[in-house]
Amino acid sequence: MMLLSSMVAQEGGGGIDLIWWILPLLCCMLASQQRERAPTRDTVTENWYTVQDIEAAYDAVLERATEWREEALTAKPTESLMSKVTKALGGGRRDEDRFVEEDAKPPRLYRMRDRTGPIYFELTEVEGGGTVVKATYSPMIKVRMAKLKADLPLRIPAPPVGQRCPACGKPVLPEFNLCPYCGEKMIEE
Repeated sequence: MMLLSSMVAQEGGGGIDLIWWILPLLCCMLASQQRERAPTRDTVTENWYTVQDIEAAYDAVLERATEWREEALTAKPTESLMSKVTKALGGGRRDEDRFVEEDAKPPRLYRMRDRTGPIYFELTEVEGGGTVVKATYSPMIKVRMAKLKADLPLRIPAPPVGQRCPACGKPVLPEFNLCPYCGEKMIEE
């Protein structure tokens, strides 16, 4: 930069003012771009129950992670003007790989690293069948996670409590005479 300033100064000095106007603007733009690219430290943790056994649930998570990785590799990167200038000046960070596997302990744990933050899948087998999946991830990939959940056969397990309503089938405590959900009279056994 010093060399550029001295070259402009030798040509008449009028260009120095322009450089001192552009330099702070360039620095501010580079700093704001770095803040936008910095990974968020916030994480979302969700638990859900799927009727799949633990091996099938793990395979579904692994398959989806592979799809995300392949999408990221084939996606055409959009390069802003500032990132081009940064690269031309020899600075900036290189593009980070997306959805890089860091740890896999089938069928219980799958961990990835992404530029948005870490992604963890912890799977726990349920005694009566099915699997509970605990996912921890950055809010920036919430849409991807929602699509994963939409493709899994999910259920909310309802523990048997008392008897079931003859009309709607929902569990009702034994001391109830009427179903609290639909109002149907309970059949006495």
